[in-house]
Amino acid sequence: MGLATVAYQRGEFDTALQHLTEGIPLCRQFVYSPPLATGLAIMAWIRQTRGDTGGALEAIGQAEAAAGSGVTVPLNPVPVLRARLQLVQGDLAAASRWTTERGLSPGEEPEYLHEQEYLVLARVLLAQDQPRQVLPLLRRLHAAAVTQGRNGSVIEIQMLLALAQAASGDVSSAVATLADALTMACPQGYVRVFTDEGAPMAVLFGRLIAAQRAHQGPARSVPLGYLGRLARSFEDATAATPRNAAEAKPIVSRLVDPLTEREQQVLRLLAVGEPNQQIAKELVVSLDTVKKHVSHILGKLGAGSRTEATARARELGLLP
Repeated sequence: MGLATVAYQRGEFDTALQHLTEGIPLCRQFVYSPPLATGLAIMAWIRQTRGDTGGALEAIGQAEAAAGSGVTVPLNPVPVLRARLQLVQGDLAAASRWTTERGLSPGEEPEYLHEQEYLVLARVLLAQDQPRQVLPLLRRLHAAAVTQGRNGSVIEIQMLLALAQAASGDVSSAVATLADALTMACPQGYVRVFTDEGAPMAVLFGRLIAAQRAHQGPARSVPLGYLGRLARSFEDATAATPRNAAEAKPIVSRLVDPLTEREQQVLRLLAVGEPNQQIAKELVVSLDTVKKHVSHILGKLGAGSRTEATARARELGLLP
């Protein structure tokens, strides 16, 4: 179940499903139920990302049943995950009702045990267009997570803080906050913590990419390949929710200056290892022309060699 959680967070759904297929039957043998409930909840989120909303609700229902049996534990993640699933599926009323039933208020000082509940409250308030209520709450949660060295929480809270800043109209601060979260998230390969926020995060991520293209971006230390993985994840999510396509779809194409048709031809030949002389022969151009094309390709991809350019092009989906 732990490996499935990591694979899901990295957007590696097939690997996550493999671990779940092996792990869920094993967990059913235990009296201790949290691992089974967690695995079923991950299954629900994978189904949701693939557009199977009914299957997602079925899996989260099984997770609730599992969490309600066996040994009782103080940290039951399933109610929080169901509320988040309701938000993703557009049932804001149900998620808001849950926060009210839990007695959550943005003016409180949440303890660590209730952090995830308050992050659901923050998401509900953002969905209700109340970002100014969210900002103080998120700043308190962020300070506590930083002090306690909980990097996973820091990344998630900072990402939500960026959304709240954007919703408040402070886009430049939002982009900078998101860039800091990406810098921290990159080494561990976090993907879904960003993508699962849907269209608002996709739009903000697109603004960060636009700032990078204008050489004003604060995330220049974030590897292009990681940004490419995130961009493709947003576009895959868009395919599952077509209503958001106009806002989120073009992110990958904005990561780099577009390659011309001729540069794309040269890139494909570079990828199969053709030397410049052979490329010139196949395209019926001079050797100097090929060298100029190669130089432009390296510059646009931010690569220092042909091999690196090919690798980055594949990361960005420009090559099969």
